[in-house]
Amino acid sequence: MNIEQDRDAYVSGFTYYDDNILLLKATLEQILRRTKEMKELRLLSLGVGHRYVVKGLLDALGDRLARYLIVEGSTEIIELFNQELMPPPQVELVHSYFEDFNTDERFDVIEMGFILEHVVDPGVVLSRFRQFLAPGGRMMIAVPNAYSMHRLIGHQAGLMDNLHSLSDADRALGHRRYFDPAQLEALIGEHGLQVVDRAGLMFKPFTTGQLTALNLDTRIRDAMNEIGFALPDICNGIFVEARPCP
Repeated sequence: MNIEQDRDAYVSGFTYYDDNILLLKATLEQILRRTKEMKELRLLSLGVGHRYVVKGLLDALGDRLARYLIVEGSTEIIELFNQELMPPPQVELVHSYFEDFNTDERFDVIEMGFILEHVVDPGVVLSRFRQFLAPGGRMMIAVPNAYSMHRLIGHQAGLMDNLHSLSDADRALGHRRYFDPAQLEALIGEHGLQVVDRAGLMFKPFTTGQLTALNLDTRIRDAMNEIGFALPDICNGIFVEARPCP
């Protein structure tokens, strides 16, 4: 993937920007719910992306963040981030490809939201970052779901030949693949991790264009997100919490 060419897909004005923000809003909510009992944590994030999750974590965790390391492969996305936010001293932004990154530090939580669909070999990234988990540490992973309800309906209606097929919008975002729930769990297990919990991200029964035409109230969209947490198999995204295998 050409990371720099994907920059335009990460700013307002991209057709699916609002969809992406809804997915990230749900991802952020899951991370916060799963870390709410932690008085202090060392956190590592893969990618800045839309900056939504990173900024949300900084705002919500505040002084509970003992250390926050963010690894980002795009200099242009780093530039956007630095234009919008002056990171506090415990935050470090490192320019590196995920496959090349290394550190002696260990982290309580490693967050990789919507990363594995971009990289050449997701297994390499999982294996590499697993070694950076502290004892008892957790990895929190989010990916696009091939079996999202709107894709299942499109496939059943004959509008999609393959549930794993990529659209032009996917390619604009630099996506290489979709994951289905069983495929994701198998991949995680093959690389020394076990899934301890799952959640759905953004219940999406219709296409973006159809949902836009419905002009749903914000309360309805928020309710769809909340309901979606219990429906990981058919939501637009899959959220997984994983730990190293014993």
